[in-house]
Amino acid sequence: MNTTKRPTIATVAEHAGLSVATVDRVLNARAPVNPATAEKVFQAAEAVGYFAARLIGQRIRECRPSYRFGILLLGTAQAFYGNVAAAISEAAQRQAGVNLNLQFEYVIDRTPSAIIAQIEQLAVQCDGLAVVSFAHPLIQASIAQIKAAGVPVIALLSDIYEAADEPYVGQDNHEVGRTMGWLMAHTCGARKGSVGVLLGGHRFLGHQARVEGLRSYLAERAPGLRPLEAVINLDNNDITEEATLDLLARHDDLRGLCVVGGGGDGIISALSQLPKQPSLCCILQESTELSRKALAQGLISLVIDSQP
Repeated sequence: MNTTKRPTIATVAEHAGLSVATVDRVLNARAPVNPATAEKVFQAAEAVGYFAARLIGQRIRECRPSYRFGILLLGTAQAFYGNVAAAISEAAQRQAGVNLNLQFEYVIDRTPSAIIAQIEQLAVQCDGLAVVSFAHPLIQASIAQIKAAGVPVIALLSDIYEAADEPYVGQDNHEVGRTMGWLMAHTCGARKGSVGVLLGGHRFLGHQARVEGLRSYLAERAPGLRPLEAVINLDNNDITEEATLDLLARHDDLRGLCVVGGGGDGIISALSQLPKQPSLCCILQESTELSRKALAQGLISLVIDSQP
């Protein structure tokens, strides 16, 4: 004979440290309850095995405000942006007070008109946007109109306006660049030589800030290491591979390579096909399966993990 007592509302209330009346209000939606209190009741109901725990969870979800957020990421550097998307999704699931639905879109066509079309489409469908984009007058004008219409827009990973007056989520990119300079100066094993720099594009203000930070540190602390004119790689691995081989062919004194955005796996592809490994300090921005393997093999020197 099973003598285990079935959990009741009183059991839930005792476990939650609340009154039976409060638990009853949550269960039967008799009156408004503070979201934190309702969540406490739900956690207690699950913990004691109360039969209506699922119903309580449903009641809580029904009472929460719901929002749809549009997230526009780049279609290149798929491993990195996959990690970014996963991190945003996990953060959304942790928000107990609201129901958040995320709509991810990816920029494949980098022409301003195509990006504007994607941003405007998301603005029609969503309550707020987070956008990875380069700076361009037409894109800025479109975002200004969307914000004026009441849809918040956050710049993600790279500022979109020169004045950086819009909300921004990401790293201090100038400091990332200076950190790369410090790492280059302390790990390349040479006091003189040239340093190759690859970036997604000059209009990406975050990339530009990293290049400026790198240059400023080397000029101040390691003037013998001379950054070359930055090469645009569109965050593309194939372009980065070709650019790496070209830089090695044209600069006998090449001592370092820095990728300030995506496409770093292209350096690994280039170096892995050389019969003899050059003495290079290579700094990448993406922690991927390939880059971690390359670190273990000694093909590259450092990976800065952005920890999305």
